Amino acid sequence: MVNLMRRAIPWWIPSLGLILMSLGWAACPLGAAHRIRLGIEVLATEHPELVRGKRLALLVSPTAYDQGLRHVIDRLAKAATIEVIFTGDPFFRETMPGETSGQKLDALTNARVIEVLDPLARPAITDLGKAQALVIDIQDIGIRYFSYVTLLAQFLDLGREAKLPVFVLDRPNPLGGETVAGPVLEVDFRSQFGVYPIPLVYGLTVGELALFFNKVFGIGANLTVIGMEGYSRRMSYRQTGLHWLPPSDHLPEPETPLYYATTGFLGEMGVFSTGVGTTRPFHYVLAPWIDGELLAQKLSRHQLPGVRFLPTSVKSYYGLYQQKKIPGIEIVIEEPGIYDPFLTGVAILRNLWEIYPDKIPLANPTVSGGLDTLLGGPQVRTAIQKGTPLFQIHAEIQPRLLEYRKRRKAFLIYPEE
Repeated sequence: MVNLMRRAIPWWIPSLGLILMSLGWAACPLGAAHRIRLGIEVLATEHPELVRGKRLALLVSPTAYDQGLRHVIDRLAKAATIEVIFTGDPFFRETMPGETSGQKLDALTNARVIEVLDPLARPAITDLGKAQALVIDIQDIGIRYFSYVTLLAQFLDLGREAKLPVFVLDRPNPLGGETVAGPVLEVDFRSQFGVYPIPLVYGLTVGELALFFNKVFGIGANLTVIGMEGYSRRMSYRQTGLHWLPPSDHLPEPETPLYYATTGFLGEMGVFSTGVGTTRPFHYVLAPWIDGELLAQKLSRHQLPGVRFLPTSVKSYYGLYQQKKIPGIEIVIEEPGIYDPFLTGVAILRNLWEIYPDKIPLANPTVSGGLDTLLGGPQVRTAIQKGTPLFQIHAEIQPRLLEYRKRRKAFLIYPEE
C-alpha cells in the first residue's frame, strides 16, 4: 500500500479517459473518520493545468463544497474564467440581472446562470457560450431516481456534441460503493428519473458512473474523471471526515439516502406517509389505518438482513397527515453493509398489500404509474399483485443485476476489497 504521506502519483488510462491517484486504502481504520481528498482538491493541487486560464462551463450542485467549505465555483474561479453555471436546483447564490430579459448572472463571478430544473431538458450548445471545457461537480446519493443522475448523462452528451473536454470531479457515494440493489431500468420506462438501464442502487461514485455511462451506453464524450485520494468504497460518509451538506431538504443526514432508497419509491404512490414532514424523513411508513404492531411482526418474520422494525406513532408537521400523530412503523437499519434497501421496501409494500388490499390500489393507473416509473418497470408491482413470494420477487431481478455487476467491474476507480 502507498503511504498517504507520500505525494500521490497520477497515471493515465486512455481507454477510459481517467485520471487516478495512488490511494492508501489501509492508512486509516474504517471505524475511524479521516479526511479524504475530493476531486476538486486533487485537481487544484495535482492537475491545475487542466483548467488554468480556460473558460469553463460548470454543472454543479449546491453541495459541491471542498473541505475548507469553499464552493467549487469559487475554487475554480481563482484559476479560470467561469463562462456559465448550470445547476439542477434553483440557484443557490446571489444573482444580478443579465443583459437580456430573464438572464441571471452569478454576483461573484459574473457568469451566466442556467437552472435545469427538468433533467430531460438538455441545454443547447449555444448555452455553453465560449466555454473551452465542461466541469461537473455534483454530490449524488447513489440512487437512480435522483435528478442529478439524469443530468450527468445529459451533460456528458452535451459535452460530446460540443466537442469539449469534460472533467468530472469525484465525490463519495453516501450509500457506500458496494451496495447494488433493485431492478435495472427497462428502456420503455425512461423518464426524468432515469434514462439508462442501471439498477435502483448502482454502487458507483459519480465519477465511476460517468465512466460507465460514457462507455457502456456509447456517449463517447472526451471524459476525464479526477479521482479522490484516501477513499475506500467500504467507507460510510461519516468515515470520510467530510461535512454533510443536504442535497435535498429531505436528506438532512448522510444516513438518510439509505432510507430514501428504501421508501422513496413507496412514497410516490401517495397512499401513506414515509416520514416526509417529520424530523426523520423516509424512516417511517405511516397511515391512520396501519396497525404498527401487526406490520412490524409480519416484516420481522422475513428476517431481512441488517434491519429491524419498530411500531411507532409520529407527528408530521407538514405533508400527508400534517399536524397529526399517525401510527405505523419505523425502519431501523442496524447493519448498512448487509442491508438491502430494495428488498426491504418491497417487503413493506407486499405486506401492506396483503393486510390492506383496499388501501393499496396497485391497479390504479396513477398509483401504479408512479411506482413503476421509480422502480424502472412494472415487474415488481405485477409480481406483488400475483401473490409472488417476497424472495422470489427478489430472485427474479437477479439475472439483470448480475449482468450489471459484471459490466460495472471495469469502471471501478476504487477497488473492491
